[in-house]
Amino acid sequence: MRSVRKVAVWLFLAVERVLTAQIPLSPDYHKESLDPYPYFERDPRQWDLDEPHAVNATGNLVLETVNSLLQHWANTRYRIGHTIVPGIVPVGTILYHGAISGSHIPTALDWVAMEPEHSIVFCGGTVKLGCWHATFAVTHPMKVLYFDGSSAATIPEGTMDTQDLVAWSEMKPEWVDNEARRIQDLCKWALKNGVNGLVRMEINFEIMICNFTSHMDVISFSNLDSPRLVVDNPTTEDPNTLHHAFEVLHSASWRENYPGETRIILDYSALISFYDTDLVPSLVPRRVGLERWDHRVAGISPEDIERVKDRLAQMLERPAVTASAAWM
Repeated sequence: MRSVRKVAVWLFLAVERVLTAQIPLSPDYHKESLDPYPYFERDPRQWDLDEPHAVNATGNLVLETVNSLLQHWANTRYRIGHTIVPGIVPVGTILYHGAISGSHIPTALDWVAMEPEHSIVFCGGTVKLGCWHATFAVTHPMKVLYFDGSSAATIPEGTMDTQDLVAWSEMKPEWVDNEARRIQDLCKWALKNGVNGLVRMEINFEIMICNFTSHMDVISFSNLDSPRLVVDNPTTEDPNTLHHAFEVLHSASWRENYPGETRIILDYSALISFYDTDLVPSLVPRRVGLERWDHRVAGISPEDIERVKDRLAQMLERPAVTASAAWM
C-alpha cells in the first residue's frame, strides 16, 4: 500500500511538472490573443502614446471621479458634481444632529452630520438655556443616494445641478438657496424609491434624512453651551468662533483624501455618471474647450434628464449593498 501511494505521489508531481512547464509564445501570440477583440490595435508597437485622446473622450473623467468619491479635497477642487451613486449607511454608524427646537427627535425633514464638530455648528440655543445636541445610531441599513462634488454648497455655479434634476427634472437657479424646498422634494422622490437619506458634502459630509424614526435610534441628547458663533464675519477674532472653525476644518481633514468617508458604502455597480456619453449625449458639445472645473450639467436635454432618472430608478430597484460599519 505504501509503495502504491509513493508511486501515486511521484506520478502526481510528474504531471504537475509537465502542466506547469513554460511553453514559448508562438509568433502569432498577439494576433491570437486579440482575435476576440477586433477593436484593439493588432500590433501594440503601432500605438502612439503621444497622440492626445479624442476631444469628446470622457472615460478618464469617469475613472478619475470614481477614484475620488467621498473624498473631501477632490470634491472641493471639482465642486460641480457629475455623479450620483446609491449606497448604504451600515448598522452601527453614529450620526449627529445639532437640534434647534429642543431635546426631541426632529419631526420634520432635517440633516445629520458624520462628525460632531460639524453638527454642533447648527446647535442653536440661548446663552442661558444652551443647545441640544443629538447622537443617533443606525439600527437598519439605511439606503442613501450620494451626490458628488461640493453638493451642499448653495452657490450658483452649478453645485446643485444634479439635485435639481432629481427633485424637479430641471434646473432652478432661482431656488439655489431654497434648501427647505430642496429637501422636501428630494425626499418625496427618494421615499418613493426606497431611499431614506441623501448624502452631500459641505465643509464635511452630511445626510439629508427623510424619516428620522425608520432607521435610527437616539443614543443621547446632550445639553451643551451654545456655540454662539459669529457666522456673518469670517474674519472675526472671536476666540470661540475661531476655536469651532478650527475643529470643523480639522475634522474635515480626516476625509481629505483616500479612503475618504468610509462609513458610507457606495454601490459602484449602480453609479450614474453625467460623463457617460451614451446616457447623456446632449452634454458632449457643451464641454468642448472647457477645463474640467467649468463643466456643468446645465444644458442637458429633457430627453437625457428622463433617461438618467429612469436609469437611476432601475438601479435603486436592485438589492442594496450590505456591509458592517467601518470604525475609522
